[in-house]
Amino acid sequence: MPAAWSAPAGADVISDVAHAPNGAVAIARGMTMLHTNDFGIYGCEDFVDAAYGLTTATGIPHDGAIAYYQNLAAHGQGHSSLPAPVGALVFSRGPDGGHVDISLGEGHYLSGGVQGFAPGWGDGTDIQILPSANLGAWQLVGWAYAPWSAVSLGSS
Repeated sequence: MPAAWSAPAGADVISDVAHAPNGAVAIARGMTMLHTNDFGIYGCEDFVDAAYGLTTATGIPHDGAIAYYQNLAAHGQGHSSLPAPVGALVFSRGPDGGHVDISLGEGHYLSGGVQGFAPGWGDGTDIQILPSANLGAWQLVGWAYAPWSAVSLGSS
């Protein structure tokens, strides 16, 4: 996992820098759940929310990944092309609906609900590191910085 974070060209650097530390905390928390089935085969939003110290009531609603991204994009916070910086929320869509991951940078993604969109993938657990945001029939919708403040990321 890359240690450095930098905003993409043209990004709102003040807002983006404020969210970068949140991503590091979320990744650290998410890595403690790696190779488990804590949120089930369709639990990507639940996993991302937990990594960010939230619930589906305060974060991304269950089965709401694409609508959540569309809301962020409507407010000028969506980005339609990769690469996504460390800690960014990365949204994709496939035959079964929407999906959200956390970017680890360098084209890798911390993902929950893996077996729901790619049964039998990798080690067979639901929380894995993926090598692409476009795995199989799933295609990138876009990415956004997590809109939550560090206050919601207290120690777990």
